[in-house]
Amino acid sequence: MLIRMIALAVGLAAACCAPALAGGDDYDAENDREGAGPAYFGFVRDVRGVPVSDARVLLKPKTGDPVEIKTNVLGLYRSHVRKEVTPDDVQISCDKAGYKQASVFRRTPPGAKDMFIETDCTLQRL
Repeated sequence: MLIRMIALAVGLAAACCAPALAGGDDYDAENDREGAGPAYFGFVRDVRGVPVSDARVLLKPKTGDPVEIKTNVLGLYRSHVRKEVTPDDVQISCDKAGYKQASVFRRTPPGAKDMFIETDCTLQRL
């Protein structure tokens, strides 16, 4: 219980004290490299809207190797595939033991030329 309270306090402190940026925060932005291609990011939450930490997010392009990443304590993920991959050709899914994927919602419209592709996943507890 104490660990949960500490984790919640740390998460709230990070959320309330960090600068507000469009489309989320700058989690892992320092790892962005020039020419790496679009940044794929978003949140994984349960059906009640609670962040799901340590969830697996799979960025799967039509061709080539998929990229697997984990969410942070706020349920946030961020990564790149390859610059030559068109964002519309990347399927995003999420999972975690004890959950099943309920929905995936892409906030950045298909066909957009944006360099930031925001997609949120919702998981339902089994």
